[in-house]
Amino acid sequence: MRHRLEQLTLRDKVTGVTETVPTKWLFIFIGASPRTDWLDGVITRDTRGFVVSGPDLTVSDPSGQPHGWTLDRPPYHLETNVPGVFVAGDARAESAKRVASAVGEGAMAVMLVHRYLERL
Repeated sequence: MRHRLEQLTLRDKVTGVTETVPTKWLFIFIGASPRTDWLDGVITRDTRGFVVSGPDLTVSDPSGQPHGWTLDRPPYHLETNVPGVFVAGDARAESAKRVASAVGEGAMAVMLVHRYLERL
């Protein structure tokens, strides 16, 4: 006897309605809902709660600088609206939401932190 996935029962969290669908595959997608509420009022987040960083901070500001930005340079790629605070991985707005990308962003953030500290 082979044991394998044959179906999923899905439940709508709002209505409670359930539906059973046939499938042979399941991809677990965590990180789709950021847990960034604790940053409210300090770090800029998008409407879904993901942390905005780098060039995305300056898109809507005609000055080309994030609101309240105190440095004479634009934010580094993974830098938030608070100089020296960086974001990587699933919590970052517009990220790929994949482990490999998050690891790469983490390594890149370390490099950017070093650059930031060298210029203090």
